[in-house]
Amino acid sequence: MTKPSFVAIAFFTLLQNAAAHYYFPHLILNGTKTPEFKYVRDVAPAEGEYTDPDGYNGKEAPVYGEFEDRYMTEVRCGRDAAKSAATTETAIVEAGSEVGFRIKEFNDPAFNNGIFHPGPAQVYMSKSEDLATDIGDGDWFKIYYLGPDSDTTWATDRATQINFTIPETTPPGTYLLRLELPFPIKDWPGHSQWYVNCAHVDIVGNGGGKPGPTIKIPDDYSSYDEGIGMTTDGVDYNIGLNKYQPPGPPVWRG
Repeated sequence: MTKPSFVAIAFFTLLQNAAAHYYFPHLILNGTKTPEFKYVRDVAPAEGEYTDPDGYNGKEAPVYGEFEDRYMTEVRCGRDAAKSAATTETAIVEAGSEVGFRIKEFNDPAFNNGIFHPGPAQVYMSKSEDLATDIGDGDWFKIYYLGPDSDTTWATDRATQINFTIPETTPPGTYLLRLELPFPIKDWPGHSQWYVNCAHVDIVGNGGGKPGPTIKIPDDYSSYDEGIGMTTDGVDYNIGLNKYQPPGPPVWRG
């Protein structure tokens, strides 16, 4: 494995200390931004993360670490997200409709840069018998992927929300709806940044579909996956992105 250079280390340190992180506390329903953390599980701030009166509260810090560590269970829904499960409301969503997640907007407009550490956006769902106690250790299937829009740029760059459609044949019931937006770091396992949030949804419709294939999170991710460690020759943060392969299973479209 290639060792990170001094420049890479300095670059990563700058990224970690920059006030350019973000999170997605708003679920978008019927084209409308719902209140912060009404339908999205609240998350805990990261210790030592930059905070100020303009709204930075430490919750915007990413999750990062080796996927082989138990700590990475936080990549399911965010830091301590399960602790807010019982107080998170559940949104009724019709299968086949468009929903989304919107980024947190801060008081100081100078910090409202949208997705400043862009990467691929992926959306997963996991059927839940009891959202109030679900810790995200069930089976996850992918319903959306947004990758690069050119060989050198990500489609998520500076975006403020991620919109997608719930597959029309999704079986009715309650689900965790999970957005992940990793910021890949080439050849440096354990240092990719993960921006993740989970909403509670109750899907209504005729169903009939059989979602899959499914994975476990974080069990079926690896720090050495091409889509996480950028291990493919010629692919880097903003180079050769047309060859990028995202982590996880293929998208289930219903």
